[in-house]
Amino acid sequence: MAKNPMQRKAQNSFLLGMLITLLITGLIIAFLILQLTKITKDQKKAEAVMKTVYVVSQDIESGEPITSDKLITKVVDGTTVPSNAMTTTQLDEKTNLLDEEGNLIKKVEVISKIKLMQGTILTDEMLAEAGELAADLRKQEYNMFVIPSQLTTGQYVDVRLRLPNGKDYIVVSHKRITIPDYEGTQSINTVAINLNEVEILTLSCAIVESYKISGSLLYVNQYIEPGLQTAASTTYIPDDDTLNLINKDPNCVAEAKQALFQRNNDASNKTAVRNPINNGLSENSEDATENAVNALKEELKRAQEERQKYLESLGGTY
Repeated sequence: MAKNPMQRKAQNSFLLGMLITLLITGLIIAFLILQLTKITKDQKKAEAVMKTVYVVSQDIESGEPITSDKLITKVVDGTTVPSNAMTTTQLDEKTNLLDEEGNLIKKVEVISKIKLMQGTILTDEMLAEAGELAADLRKQEYNMFVIPSQLTTGQYVDVRLRLPNGKDYIVVSHKRITIPDYEGTQSINTVAINLNEVEILTLSCAIVESYKISGSLLYVNQYIEPGLQTAASTTYIPDDDTLNLINKDPNCVAEAKQALFQRNNDASNKTAVRNPINNGLSENSEDATENAVNALKEELKRAQEERQKYLESLGGTY
């Protein structure tokens, strides 16, 4: 039966509507697919630049060792952090020295060049190698230095000898100090310093000479930013007896000897350093031995008192 014009028109309108609907739906689907594809690509791109970096979990002083307990890892957008931010892999490479087969040769200690605040993202420029631990390095305790009122463990200092005529010499330089702590109470007069054999003998000579010269002073002064400030050049030269001892001591490494003897072999420099010291020793010759003995007795007394405090802090009775 033939369709009348109204029915044909209605059918054509329906078909046109379906076609338009399908076209719109197709466009919407195509748009959604494109958007989903773009989102997926952006997500993959973002994931590709994500970095796992180290963030400082507590304040770290300048010159203080960087250890795992002071750091946390955080996954961040690599485009929003410095390009030299330390990743876990990079820090492992810096702190672990491996051979060609990937075996660990030694651990390398790294220190902070500057003071780092909690929340700081660690970067390569903030770190420096502390250097290889020398075979003749020893931890020495001293209780005869004049100590700054606000000196704390972890700070770096020079040990200096000042004579009554105003001459002032650096005996050892850029040393990280530790202050003994007994149940939360820090020692008021004792510091511990890591020194090599040459430094131990040189400082021992300076200590005895400070005892013999009335009005002389052994004191420490601290660095402001030890990670950025290089070690000061030592200027003190010990007496000939100590130099001869150092020269014959098999425990003194060649590099340390060379640095000391280089200063000693400069005749004008040696004269400028030793003459004021020798003059001071001559002026105090009558009382020098007695002064040294009395000072050593006081040193021994303080050392025994510190030892007693330490043993008591362990909870025992001695």
